[in-house]
Amino acid sequence: MWGQLLEDAAKAAQGPNPETARPLIARLLEAAPGNADALTLAGIVAQRTGDGDGALAAFAAARDADPGDPGRHQNLAVALKNKGAIEEALAAFGAALKLRPGHAATMANLGSCLIAAQRYGEAVDTLETVLKTAPGHPDALVNMGVALSRLGRHEEAARRYRQALDARPGHVESALNLVDALAALGRRDEAETLVRQVLTALPGHVRATNQLGLLREAAGDARGAAEVFRAGFDPAAPNHALGVNLARALIRAERCEEALKVTGFLQNASPTITTPLALSLAALEKLSRAEERDALMAIDRFVTVHDIEAVPGFADLQQFNAKLVHELRDHPSLTEEPEGLVTRGGRQSDDLAEAQSPAIAALCALATARLADEHARLAAMAADHPFLRALPADWSLTLWGTILRPGGEVGAHIHAPNWMSGVYYPEYRAPAASGDEGAFAIGTLPQELGGGGRMRVMQPRAGRLILFPSYLWHATMPFGGNEERISFAFDLVPTGVGRPHRLR
Repeated sequence: MWGQLLEDAAKAAQGPNPETARPLIARLLEAAPGNADALTLAGIVAQRTGDGDGALAAFAAARDADPGDPGRHQNLAVALKNKGAIEEALAAFGAALKLRPGHAATMANLGSCLIAAQRYGEAVDTLETVLKTAPGHPDALVNMGVALSRLGRHEEAARRYRQALDARPGHVESALNLVDALAALGRRDEAETLVRQVLTALPGHVRATNQLGLLREAAGDARGAAEVFRAGFDPAAPNHALGVNLARALIRAERCEEALKVTGFLQNASPTITTPLALSLAALEKLSRAEERDALMAIDRFVTVHDIEAVPGFADLQQFNAKLVHELRDHPSLTEEPEGLVTRGGRQSDDLAEAQSPAIAALCALATARLADEHARLAAMAADHPFLRALPADWSLTLWGTILRPGGEVGAHIHAPNWMSGVYYPEYRAPAASGDEGAFAIGTLPQELGGGGRMRVMQPRAGRLILFPSYLWHATMPFGGNEERISFAFDLVPTGVGRPHRLR
């Protein structure tokens, strides 16, 4: 009787309506409290119905009830990875592999987890081990393609995705990953042909729609891109990434009134994400609706300047700034014009928020304290602006450094979906020729949106820290002379919404 009930519960848990398994699992656990098989089914149902916390609890209980079964550890590891607990997930995968060394599916999942931890080289090594013994393992092939893409090895990634499709014909993720690899290689026609095939089979597929729209946009067809994005956009249940791309394409196609409607849908659906505010600013600028634009920018309310006089642990500000410059110049992550970012004629570091070097660690503490003060100041205001309504409860810091050569610049960009941003100048020498060379400019729009904008120029100085909302367009003005310009940027990253700075 109990065995038949377990079999019925397993079929329901993995069937089209997993909710129907819940009463069966409840009966199993009533008859055999703490049974690992019943707890595993409870975890499967929770995972399939979007209850990540419930899945974690059930899989952990199943692991504790049957610690000698490697599958229990693997289930827990996958649930931990899905919740973003990457280090704990890696430990759980390690425990599974101790019990079942070399297991292909576990190692393929471990490779995926290493990718999530941004340990791409280790992921490649792990997945190569799998593919030596199981050369056609589809998950290992897909994950290998992802790891290679993250390392910029797009040709190799494309080959692995093709192998994954050979092993599992029609697999959508493999096909769309191949589309991305082909696009990165500049083979847009091949990419577009493939993504259109996917959309023929799966009309309205969100990721495929996004990819096709981006391919049309990259080909200079803003109007065509807008139509592709619009075809997949549902105002009643808007996909955020698709809506952002649609609004941008509409602005580029000079259909700014329509773009404002789209950003309105996005703000209503996801008020904690401020990216739509940046696109609204661009649309209002193009429509010459200056009063609305200025009210949305709210520079006098939300942009603040702080001239730092002393930093704990350093004899004076000059010593602190000199050590900051030295530590940044020596940092191994400095990368020339990192791919996908807007630094030109200079180098940029990876995230330094966990740096242990004394001056950078002190700057992280300073930035965190100033952001916390600003968060408290704005939290006390009436929520009469969409930026204030997006105020996050929980957040973390991300921080990075930039070294520009003479003639270099950081082009117009935003830091949304992060909430509040800042820049700190450890050194600055005012140019002799023009007071705006190398200055910090808020309000300037990127050329891809037509340029222009209401620009507010703010002069740097050694020890100056400027805070501003992450949705405001900003840039570093080009400069001449013979000296490099050094600055540190940082963001308040809302938990579950924002993104830490990454070079890739």
